[in-house]
Amino acid sequence: MSAATGHPAPTLWEVGDAWLRRACEVVGESAAALNVMNVFPVSDADTGSNLKLTLVGIATAVPDVTRASLDAVVQAAVLSAHGNSGAILAAMVTGVCHRLAEEPLRLRALGAGELVADLLQTTAVAARRAVARPVDGTMLTVADAAAAAARDAAGSGHHVRAVAEAAQQGARVALAHTPDQLAVLAAAGVVDSGGQAYVLLLDALVEVLGGAPAQALTSTGEPRPPRTRHAADVGPTPVEYEVMYALRGASPAALDGLREELSELGRSVVVVGDRTVAQVHVHLVEAGAAVEAALPLGSLSRLRITALPAEVETAGRTVIAVVAGAGLADAVRASGGTAVPGAGGRLTAEVLTEAVGAVGGDLVILPNDMESLEVAGHLAPRLRAEGRRVAVIPTVAQVQGLAAMAVHEPTADFESVVVAMSSAAAHTRHGGVTVAESPAMTMAGRCDTGDVLGIVEGDFVEIGTSVVEVAARVLARLLVAGGELVTLVLGADAPPGLAAELTRRVRHRSPSVTVQVLEGGQARYVLLVGLE
Repeated sequence: MSAATGHPAPTLWEVGDAWLRRACEVVGESAAALNVMNVFPVSDADTGSNLKLTLVGIATAVPDVTRASLDAVVQAAVLSAHGNSGAILAAMVTGVCHRLAEEPLRLRALGAGELVADLLQTTAVAARRAVARPVDGTMLTVADAAAAAARDAAGSGHHVRAVAEAAQQGARVALAHTPDQLAVLAAAGVVDSGGQAYVLLLDALVEVLGGAPAQALTSTGEPRPPRTRHAADVGPTPVEYEVMYALRGASPAALDGLREELSELGRSVVVVGDRTVAQVHVHLVEAGAAVEAALPLGSLSRLRITALPAEVETAGRTVIAVVAGAGLADAVRASGGTAVPGAGGRLTAEVLTEAVGAVGGDLVILPNDMESLEVAGHLAPRLRAEGRRVAVIPTVAQVQGLAAMAVHEPTADFESVVVAMSSAAAHTRHGGVTVAESPAMTMAGRCDTGDVLGIVEGDFVEIGTSVVEVAARVLARLLVAGGELVTLVLGADAPPGLAAELTRRVRHRSPSVTVQVLEGGQARYVLLVGLE
């Protein structure tokens, strides 16, 4: 019983689930402010966006955190990880899940406060193990301080909320000192953005345990830029890239070896996961070397290569993708592209012209629907006549655009990029689920207003009354041809539990197929599906 309320105390799983949902909200609302203060390891203004995408990916894929769902949480964390900060967060989450799964009897003997301290220590250790070259003054430092404060409080016999509050205070003190440890933070006049995000995660935990409500950050404008040397004092700066990919089948020893090899090739190396699936992250000049290092170790997928900010202009190429929802826009930006929403998710000539005029250099356009493809096709010749290289990849579905973005390599020449992106889009089968707005005759038969319609490759193939059942039939049709990765893009009106139920059915039907979930936020389609 809770001494404060007289009600039964929440279980570990109830606290974990509530924390995950609240953390998504707090970090999501703070994303813009976290982006503003992001100057380390590179000033790419995406820490908040990456952490938001990582948390939302986990929460969407696992709608109910229980002991039985721990494996699903681990897979979702690894596959949802975006950027350096997201990979570190994934390491923290997987570390806690492994701890809970491997030592349930010992942990059960701990008091609630001792358990919180133990798991916070596990979080800090897992994060440091994932990072090849830990740096003081970062998220790792803040996590260490929180764990130490929690251990002290638990050792003094404090109750669970007091332990969490001690960790929260310890983290805040450590965060305030991060500019003393990293000169780049002091020069920009900010604290570490990853460390600030970790404090927010602890704020959410304290709230869930009955403490003070967590408060989202508000952006106060751009930080002062870090000090740089004059061009006369330095030679040419090499182009650097962020490389991320999923690696399956690599042994723990192989992953340790890969972490060390990548740390010799670049920096900001994070490797998280296990033999089933691991996520790899690195910043380096030779993007291909990061891929080659993993090729003998297992099967690679979901490769993302993104030019880091100082070199984006040098690369001289912009990828513009039409998006139908805010979540899809976040995914495009996280992959290094420029998201362009049109009216109702459709591209207009005016919107595209404005977007094109805002950037220079070569252009790759991902229309992502038939109407936008036509608009882009009319504009492209005019841009070419002005001397610009323009390629319109014939993507007719949002999921094809995501697949094309995933293989864009800024270091590659224009023609090679167009071929690779076109191939990725063409090999992505697509489907969707929508609701009929009026009676009509379709290829699947007559539908009435409110009927649920299933679509495969642009054709209506299913009619029903249940979103889940129609979506399952669409997935079954797509999976007939085989594939390795299913992408579920949830619309704004997707019913609760849809992703979890479809994920369960896919794993039952095709255990080797990986499922990734994205909160797309699109209005017209309850669900979009891609199969690669």
